Amino acid sequence: MEVHAHVPKIGKTPTHWLLEGIFIVVSVLLASSVGQCREARQNRELATRVLGNIRAEIEYNMSTVAPMRAMHRKWTEAIQKVDAAASNKTGMAVLMDARPDLGALTTTFEVFHRAAWDAALSTGALRLIDYDIAAHLSEIYDMQQHCVQSFERIPLAQTTFFDPASRAASIQQTLAALDEIEWTEGRLLELYHQYLPALQKAAP
Repeated sequence: MEVHAHVPKIGKTPTHWLLEGIFIVVSVLLASSVGQCREARQNRELATRVLGNIRAEIEYNMSTVAPMRAMHRKWTEAIQKVDAAASNKTGMAVLMDARPDLGALTTTFEVFHRAAWDAALSTGALRLIDYDIAAHLSEIYDMQQHCVQSFERIPLAQTTFFDPASRAASIQQTLAALDEIEWTEGRLLELYHQYLPALQKAAP
């Protein structure tokens, strides 16, 4: 007579379910941690690249301001010597006659570079930069924009600038604009020297 033993199926025990659950949780946490580490590394690399581009931009702008400021001072002094009452020239002619030799300069006013800063703003990459450095950079770029706006106060686009009868008023308006430009350039040089070391340290 053949005897068949009944062997009950062994299901997953509570311990097995617990271990399996722990494994799943650990796997998810590990994958999340790896993803976060990868993202953090990419953000650091992007922040370094952004800061490097902005640093190059700031250093270029700084290199243009110092010689421009000296030239604008000479220009202002030359215009101040003009006897507006005795002259029959236009304001534009007085301005160009008084312009000093540009030497190595290729223009009479700064052309500030700002592509790296604009890209950081438009792409949201600025959020990856240290807050204090971002604040300092914002102050610099705002002052550069103020300098550009000061250039626009010279009445080059006004018809009175080409009218000899309006010569005295045009000269005074030009001198006021040049004074504002010089002050802005001086302030910019202060900001460059004050904040550039921290930028150079962050983006060697």
